[in-house]
Amino acid sequence: MKILAIDGNSIISRAFYGIRPLTTAEGVPTNAIYGFLSTYFKTCDEESPDAAVVCWDLKSPTYRHMEYAAYKAGRRPTPPELLSQIPLMKELLAAMGVQCCELEGYEADDLLGTISRICEECPDCNCVILTGDRDSFQLAGPSTRIKLVTTKAGRPVTTDYTPDVIQETFGVTPAQMIDVKALMGDASDNIPGVAGVGEKTALSLVQKYGGIQDIYEKLDTLDIRDTLRKKLEDGRESAVMSRRLAEIDREAPLSFTPQAAIDLPANPEKLRELLRRLELRSFLTKPQLFRDSAASAPQPSAALPAARLIPDTDALAAISDTLRASQETIPLLCQENLDWIAFSVGGKAVVVRRADFSPETYTAFLSTVFSEKVSKTGHDIKGLLVRLLEQKLPFGGFAFDSAIAAYLCNPATGKYELPRVAATYLDAELPPAAYASDHAFTPLSDNQAELSSIASHLSAIARLRETLSAKLESLGMTKLMFDMELPLTEVLADMQVIGFRVDKARLDEYGRELAERIAYLEHAIYEAAGEPFNLNSPKQLGEILFEKLGLPAGKKTKSGYSTDIEALHRVEPLHPIAGLLIEYRQLAKLKSTYTDGLSKVISPIDGRIHSSFHQLSTATGRISSTEPNMQNIPVRQERGAELRRMFVAEDGWLLVDADYSQIELRILAHISNDPGMKAAFAAGGDIHRMTAASVEGVPPEEVTPQMRSRAKAVNFGLVYGMSDFTLAANLGITRASARAYIQNYFAMFPGVRRYMEEIKARAKEEGSVATLSGRRRPLPEIRSTNYNVRSFGERVALNTPIQGTAADIIKLAMVAVYRRLRRENLRARLILQVHDELIVEAPREEAEYVKNLLTEEMQNAMPLDVALVADAAVGEDWYSAKG
Repeated sequence: MKILAIDGNSIISRAFYGIRPLTTAEGVPTNAIYGFLSTYFKTCDEESPDAAVVCWDLKSPTYRHMEYAAYKAGRRPTPPELLSQIPLMKELLAAMGVQCCELEGYEADDLLGTISRICEECPDCNCVILTGDRDSFQLAGPSTRIKLVTTKAGRPVTTDYTPDVIQETFGVTPAQMIDVKALMGDASDNIPGVAGVGEKTALSLVQKYGGIQDIYEKLDTLDIRDTLRKKLEDGRESAVMSRRLAEIDREAPLSFTPQAAIDLPANPEKLRELLRRLELRSFLTKPQLFRDSAASAPQPSAALPAARLIPDTDALAAISDTLRASQETIPLLCQENLDWIAFSVGGKAVVVRRADFSPETYTAFLSTVFSEKVSKTGHDIKGLLVRLLEQKLPFGGFAFDSAIAAYLCNPATGKYELPRVAATYLDAELPPAAYASDHAFTPLSDNQAELSSIASHLSAIARLRETLSAKLESLGMTKLMFDMELPLTEVLADMQVIGFRVDKARLDEYGRELAERIAYLEHAIYEAAGEPFNLNSPKQLGEILFEKLGLPAGKKTKSGYSTDIEALHRVEPLHPIAGLLIEYRQLAKLKSTYTDGLSKVISPIDGRIHSSFHQLSTATGRISSTEPNMQNIPVRQERGAELRRMFVAEDGWLLVDADYSQIELRILAHISNDPGMKAAFAAGGDIHRMTAASVEGVPPEEVTPQMRSRAKAVNFGLVYGMSDFTLAANLGITRASARAYIQNYFAMFPGVRRYMEEIKARAKEEGSVATLSGRRRPLPEIRSTNYNVRSFGERVALNTPIQGTAADIIKLAMVAVYRRLRRENLRARLILQVHDELIVEAPREEAEYVKNLLTEEMQNAMPLDVALVADAAVGEDWYSAKG
């Protein structure tokens, strides 16, 4: 048999510090519990133990404290967010049927040692100790293996340590690890060791001469330096005591037997209730949780009657009539290219396949299903809408999307696949999506798995509509769902299908120009360096800059000198090679990412780029795009901005571009209700110049470019949590000057300060923040006792209502523009959104009208106390239309 013995405090602490803060809707911290369970299940999958036992420390003193009063003195107190999760973790483990051990006067290490000793004395019993503490290495033996959890590249990894591995790695036996610690001490446990002896020296001594007793018995004859001999002599008493403190007691009076741990019963119903209460529903699908009561585990929805195939035109006509007459909202699933469609109506799931009917019959049926008269709910329907648009099929009647609803309920998870959402909100374990296989509904398949999984997934989609609708209502986001996010899905699908035309000939020419300049720069850099080298090797570049050329080096890492852009700017005034390298990097990035990258994604069919737009990927509510990322086309650098000349309108058409003017500052003025800031916008002047005039105490006409720059930095920075240190660094002034400027700013705009204080307090009280549209973002970080984590939470609390509201406004504008273009039967079409900017492609004769339409809809997207302003322009390419 195999027993998994877990160092509870070690594993839950690692989880707490390694996983971002998570809380329930009521604000109960759960990140440590989540991480502990994740590690537990991963280890169980790897080890397949017969039972697990978790050992915990108690707050009461141990015998080590009695011997050495300073034992573990100086340790930072455990954060209350972690302390509060430990009893919940124990309660969960008890419900799982996992034994917990704790004993007054002893540490968890002593219990682990005692358990491993009991297992060693039990025939055919092995013990695996899961811990993040190397102290347990001394316990490794013939039937005891240490599984050490560490972090590499930000990810937890486990490494197995047997006696052989320890001997090979450290050159000592497991038992001798006690002596090593006794000599070197341990700052975390405040074990003193021998002053002046570190790990390297301690290991060397034990490797050569044995343990503490052997070393001190032969101290006078050891072949060591006299200075080390004196340190050892002076530290003799400390070393002996430190060994007693470091040695794990394997004879603790613990009541434990392997068989009792195996036989410990679980309480599935209590476990399910706890996981639901802690909002850790994804763990409900873990079969390991219900080893003693499989019937109590979440039952797969596949137990439903399988979907049935519609066999002929008569049956198809009948199901079409049922659809037209139905008043229910039917759940829907479709194959990627619409080769089959599945839905449930009247409690029965059916599948209709393209291959079973004539093209005309199947197309007519699709027109029925996707008509406005048939109410439908789906999961992540944008891909379906894209296919319908591509196949030029009319559609309407989409009443709900459970993926969008799950995103609104918790925008921080980033993953909204149907099985995950069903596990979270329905406690349902869905069977694998057999219908998504390449072999689904082929002669090689008997169709049973496909039809069964379709039925269960349709049932989940229908149930999610009810559950998530109630959840949205309770969170105050029903209007957000139906007035903004659901209609936006159609807008994004339409934009994706239309795409943006690219002048490939001009793009290729631009790429050649970049290549020529890059080649020149390479030659010039080699000339300046005095030799050729690998320009993309930081190591070689560091040697050239800071060794051969003797430029002052900045920070140096293990891999060599830092040669990032900051380092290059620092030495730019000292040598021409730095400026050449900066330009080389900029142009190389432009060529590889944009000119070469864009060329690869231009459609050979229509010469347009069809970027994929995503509305479920950001916690702020902003839209993102991929393949390519249209949100990231350069605009600030002159040479990069040239790329926008490559994006053109169709022949006979023009691009109409409109961009919100200082939308986030206008939202800040509205939210803060600051009279001075509102008045500045009402005056219609330059807000940064007017701010500078107010703060600096000069007339607007006397504001210098430097004054305006300072005001702009503060206007945009303070509400995002910018400190005086950051402002000073950005403006090149002293911290005292930056602090004084900020104080003057708040004196002029007290409403902004009041808003900043109130929003942070409200976020801490509610555990979340919201936009003006009601979009809510959970913010457990703001309650953290960790300064850095809490500071991040405060920054997010400050900017989310502003940045998120800006995202909501542009979405509302997109929906309004899209609908109005269609309502007025215009040929113009919305083709792109980039941050606060919308682009419409319009026939030349419609362009001026569309310019006014676009401006009007954007400026009226949301009523604010401060007017929204959108600046619009028209041009044949993006660069000229941007104005």
